[in-house]
Amino acid sequence: MAKIEIIIKDEKGKELTRLQSIDLELGSQSLDEIETAVEKLKQKMLPKISSELLVKAQREFNQEKKKIQT
Repeated sequence: MAKIEIIIKDEKGKELTRLQSIDLELGSQSLDEIETAVEKLKQKMLPKISSELLVKAQREFNQEKKKIQT
């Protein structure tokens, strides 16, 4: 079993978010089983990653908007 941890950083290397680590069952570690496990991981994690990035972008947008209004 492998453990996957996703850390999203900005262009300067500052950590933006860290998603909960996930155990990845690789079976007998054949290429087909690894590809299947990775595909399942993508289906599970991509919505979470997209959500995290959109929330952060919205927060930054609102902060910039407040700065402009004051």
